[in-house]
Amino acid sequence: MAELLVAIQALSGYGAPPATPRVEFVSHQRLQQEACGGPCQVYGWFPPGQTIFLDDRLDPAKDLVARSILLHELVHFLQQEAGTFPPAGNCEVWLEREWEAYDIQIRWLAAQSASRKSWARLGLRRQRMNCRGAGWPGDPAPPARSDRG
Repeated sequence: MAELLVAIQALSGYGAPPATPRVEFVSHQRLQQEACGGPCQVYGWFPPGQTIFLDDRLDPAKDLVARSILLHELVHFLQQEAGTFPPAGNCEVWLEREWEAYDIQIRWLAAQSASRKSWARLGLRRQRMNCRGAGWPGDPAPPARSDRG
């Protein structure tokens, strides 16, 4: 984990944290429930606090993609420690945090000379993530629908 934190610091400018987070491996089903409230495509999750949750099917010690997922979650930990983003923001703030973590993850993978297969396994698709209709507290209400023709 120390190696990943150093890499993130080099790629982002975040400082060293006073302590490292705990990593807990949990079932995919539990991860989906905790992170999304139901079925979703999630492999790692960092809620506010000191624990990163990873899908127990991942092996960051042996698999580059799994290691990049841990790195992504470590970025969120460093974001929290640095106070870069409000702790409970709206969807737009969440997206900013995610894109910073994805940017660092992508640059780290490139520095590792990740194969096309590794990139394909991650399936990063920026255009699919948006806030339209997300229903986050504090987000503007959707426009009123008119049933008049």
